[in-house]
Amino acid sequence: MKKLGSLEPQRTVHADHSVIVPPNTLRAKALVRAKKGQEEIDEMIARADRALQSLAPSFTEWMNNEILRLFEAMDQFEQSDQGDEASKSFFIVVHDVRGQALQFGYPLAGQMAGGLCDLIEQRREAPVPAVIMRRYVEAIASIVRTGIRDEANALAVELARTLAKVVTEYRARVAEGRGVALRVAGEGSAR
Repeated sequence: MKKLGSLEPQRTVHADHSVIVPPNTLRAKALVRAKKGQEEIDEMIARADRALQSLAPSFTEWMNNEILRLFEAMDQFEQSDQGDEASKSFFIVVHDVRGQALQFGYPLAGQMAGGLCDLIEQRREAPVPAVIMRRYVEAIASIVRTGIRDEANALAVELARTLAKVVTEYRARVAEGRGVALRVAGEGSAR
């Protein structure tokens, strides 16, 4: 390891005070890390992969907890004024679910959560009713609870397409200026 030089702080004494400047050893420490060979870097990556694999059995439980949190956030959003602050709180939870879903091996749930994030972000310019957002939440929950991890799962892919189609059709009707009577089966939540 490279010698870090003097580890004694510099002291400057003035009439009414003293200035103590600690040595800056960060650069030398960082350079030592960066100079490690490819073999050691590969070993660090392998250790991280093993650590991740040891946590994998907990992924389903963690995702189910995130789904409960998502339903709570949806309930709070529906009961609120659905203004900027409520939208922001809801968005944060949905965004967390999107990241967790992708990390924990639920790519379709992550994609749907990403679509819901987009709906929330575009809420001012292109609003959609909260009932459509709830259907996204229910779809994400269904995917996680049934353990669908395969991006090629036909049912889940069709569900995602249908939700996107509902949003597109709703926005097109609103853009045309027609009144929209939105019919969504089952007004209750499917928890």
